[in-house]
Amino acid sequence: MTASIRYRAAALPDGIAELRLLVELSSVRVLADRGLSDQEVAFVSGLADATMRAAGSGDTPGYLRADMDFHLCLLKLTGDPASCGIARLLLVPDPLRAPRGDDSDFPMAREAREHRQLIGLVADGMTTAADHLLRLHLSRPSASSRLAELEPTNSSGG
Repeated sequence: MTASIRYRAAALPDGIAELRLLVELSSVRVLADRGLSDQEVAFVSGLADATMRAAGSGDTPGYLRADMDFHLCLLKLTGDPASCGIARLLLVPDPLRAPRGDDSDFPMAREAREHRQLIGLVADGMTTAADHLLRLHLSRPSASSRLAELEPTNSSGG
């Protein structure tokens, strides 16, 4: 897992993925250990659904907003204002690093589906599985970082 985290962090400025892991992993563990109320599950599931709708329609700006709302909500549920403040800085939507819709919006849709899976794991108290999924979710290179690697640089005169 460490190699994939480093790969993602290298694709993002200042190791944002690693910082997000530091903040979000502990929060997801806390939530999975304590469990979520039915109301909390319903609310966070609605936010996960918003990421699914945006991904399904190829709405990258909408997806970025919904993604930020989803992750911040999970952090707020822990009751730790410091982690929320830190995460708010790390989660500022950046269209240049957004998962872009390729042929079938697969990367954006995959990430949105992972939100739903994460809620299920947290709600069921499956701490280890939630931890693993969040690590995967935050460490996988997004579509835009893969596209950036494939695009020719302007220095070639092309």
